[in-house]
Amino acid sequence: MPRSPVGTLAAGPGTRYVMAAPDRRARLRLLCFHHAGGAASAFAGWQRALGPDVAVLPVQLPGREGRIREPRLLDMDELVDELDDQLGPLLAGPHAFYGHSMGALVAYRLACRRQEAGAPPAALLLGAYPAPHLPTALRDEVQHLPDDELTALLLRIGGMSPGLVDHPLWMSAALSLFRDDLRLCHSRPGPAAEPLDCPVEVFAGTTDPLVASSDAAAWRRHTRAAFRLHLVPGGHFFTRDSEPVFLSLLSSVLAAVAR
Repeated sequence: MPRSPVGTLAAGPGTRYVMAAPDRRARLRLLCFHHAGGAASAFAGWQRALGPDVAVLPVQLPGREGRIREPRLLDMDELVDELDDQLGPLLAGPHAFYGHSMGALVAYRLACRRQEAGAPPAALLLGAYPAPHLPTALRDEVQHLPDDELTALLLRIGGMSPGLVDHPLWMSAALSLFRDDLRLCHSRPGPAAEPLDCPVEVFAGTTDPLVASSDAAAWRRHTRAAFRLHLVPGGHFFTRDSEPVFLSLLSSVLAAVAR
C-alpha cells in the first residue's frame, strides 16, 4: 500500500487535532499552537520555509475551520488533558512545541504536563506572550467588551482582518470565537509549575502593544535549561509582519534543536 501523502492521514487516535501526517524522514516534529481567535491555517507556508528536516504539525482546536461544528473547549485543564491524550502518538519521537499568543500558554501548560510524565519536548518555543507568573496579555475583562470596542482592539493589534467589518455575520462569529478563547486562557491559572528541563526560546515583537520585551524575557525563570530571547521586527503578529525574518530565525533555532 503506498504511503499516505502529508495532509491525508486517516482518522484515528491522535488525529483529530493534527490533520497532517508527519513525514517520517523529518528529524524533528514541530507542533504549532495558534493564537486566540485563530486556527491552524495561521501556520500555512511554514513547512515549505522550514524544509524537510522539520515536520510542521499545526494543531487545530475545536470550533474553527474544519472543526467548526465541534463545541469549543473553555477549560484549560480539560484542553491539556485532551491534547496530552490525543497528541501522544505524535510525541514518541523528537519533537518541539511552538505556541503564539494564546498558543504559547497552551504549549507551556502541555509541556509542563509532559514533564510531569517524564517526557518533556526537546524545546519549547513561545511567541507574543508574557511569562506565566505575570498578568496575561489581555485582562479577563476584555472578553466582556462591547462588540465595537472589542473589534477596535482586534483591528489595532492585527487580530482581525479589516475586511470582516463589511460582513456582520462573519465578524460576529469571529468575535464569539475570540471571546471563548479568552475564557479558555483565564479559566485556570494553573499551579506553580517546576521549571522545565528543556530549553525555552521566546520570540517577541519589537512593537508589540501587548507584550513588553521585559515580560517576554521573564520566561527565563521557567526553565533549568538554556534560555534565549529573540526580538523580531513587528507587533503582536510579528510572524506575519516580518514572516521571512521570523521563519529564517526559527529555522536556525530548530536546526540546533534537531542536532
